[in-house]
Amino acid sequence: MAAGDGTVLTLAAARAHLRVSASTPDEAIADVLLAAEERIESFLGRPLVGDAGWTDADAVPRLVAHCVKLALTDFYVNREAPELTDDQLRPMIGRHMVLSVG
Repeated sequence: MAAGDGTVLTLAAARAHLRVSASTPDEAIADVLLAAEERIESFLGRPLVGDAGWTDADAVPRLVAHCVKLALTDFYVNREAPELTDDQLRPMIGRHMVLSVG
């Protein structure tokens, strides 16, 4: 999976996943994409890519990337009240969480 600008999904991949028309502005999708990635980073307690994350977008486990897609869909479809919870994410990607002691 290739990604641009240090994100797990490209804008083109996000558009394809959401099945949005060409008339939907890139900015609208990009904002939701960044929010979705931040949602998964917040759950995991670490960045997806970079010093404290995976080495690059291709190294991000597919299940983690899929959860970005789940968050993307949730934020796009349920703009007023997203429904994706930590309890739904935990069984899928909880093993990738950074745990702190103390």
